[in-house]
Amino acid sequence: MKIFLDMVGCRLNQAEIDALAIDLTNRGAKIVADPALADTIIINTCCVTAKASADSRKMIRHYKNKYPAKVVSTGCWVSMAQPKALEISDQAFLNDQKELIPEFLLRSPADTVSELKQKPKLGQRNRTRGFVKVQDGCNNACSFCLTAIARGASLSTPAEKVLERVQQLEGMNVKEIVLTGVQLGSWGKDLLPGKRLSDLLETLLENSTVPRIRLSSIEPWDVDQNLAALFSHSRLMPHLHIPLQSGSDLILKAMRRPVTQERFSQVLGMIREISPQTAISTDVISGFPGETDELFEESYKFIKECDFSSGHVFSFSPMPGTLADQMENQVQSSMIKTRSSRLLAHFKSQETAYKQGKVGQTAQVLFESKKVTLQGTYYSGFSEDYQRIVCYSNENLLNQIREVRLVRLTERGHLVAEELG
Repeated sequence: MKIFLDMVGCRLNQAEIDALAIDLTNRGAKIVADPALADTIIINTCCVTAKASADSRKMIRHYKNKYPAKVVSTGCWVSMAQPKALEISDQAFLNDQKELIPEFLLRSPADTVSELKQKPKLGQRNRTRGFVKVQDGCNNACSFCLTAIARGASLSTPAEKVLERVQQLEGMNVKEIVLTGVQLGSWGKDLLPGKRLSDLLETLLENSTVPRIRLSSIEPWDVDQNLAALFSHSRLMPHLHIPLQSGSDLILKAMRRPVTQERFSQVLGMIREISPQTAISTDVISGFPGETDELFEESYKFIKECDFSSGHVFSFSPMPGTLADQMENQVQSSMIKTRSSRLLAHFKSQETAYKQGKVGQTAQVLFESKKVTLQGTYYSGFSEDYQRIVCYSNENLLNQIREVRLVRLTERGHLVAEELG
């Protein structure tokens, strides 16, 4: 069977299609990079925002209408709208059925993953890095989010299973793994005896040789001193993405996020004292119900004080089934747009300043892609602190970690590097 995989959403969804591709290959399937060659197309969906849900439906319909292959859908949007998913796709699997897809489609036993020499190619979703799901579900109930409903309670993958996957990826010549989860920092709390994410990282650092380990998004209440201290390790990449969502305590309370300005500031201060080289980025929601002009200004002021290296801005969109959808004092869309524009401008300025500060420094870059231009062949990849770097070279730099010097910042915001030596 020839199978093509695609997705909407976050790094967790990327980790899941990576794992599906490996399991499917071990059962005898061939993963293809072109949907026109596929017998079956699998789509991992998302419902984190109204747009993500719409994009999920659009993707399913696109593949169903354009290609003769059977279309199989799964993921968060499917879990929230399975009847609709069954209308527009041939089969639909809930999140808790996702890992059964290879067995259901192929009905054959899996060989050992270690026999694979390289990761299956996923077309436009192909990544040099290996995304490893270590945790699923969420025990928090943010009032704007459907994830806890779609994914259920937090469930950790045992450390030995995570280590096995990481070692398998090492055997496929993967140079960087990214640990992902719905609430990554809650890893281990449901295990007996209870563990912390720092315990998992120590296990991986002691028992694997993969050159780079990176964390995906982590909530502020899950960052402790033990975790921050590990960022002094050369193999743990110095970047943390910590969602703030709002800089107003009143709005944070309405969002049901168990954090305050004071606590968030303490977390940032602890990280910057213990590991000053760590870049910190964030997420912010603009126009949450009840966000008055005064509360927005309070939030904006706090966001500026946090001095993030970069940030993502999400315009609030009410999701049916969430508490926020039923809240009073919904903010007008025109006001949300204005506030989002201010936040975007701020984060663009912060990101530019951060990148300008890197010019003249050296960086270790894992190169993931290449492009041939009239000026020559350039490669693109990420530095330790998750800055995208481009570098012209006559050598093949794909899946190579190279030390480079950052020489300039382009008008489009790209850091340009030159090779050393």
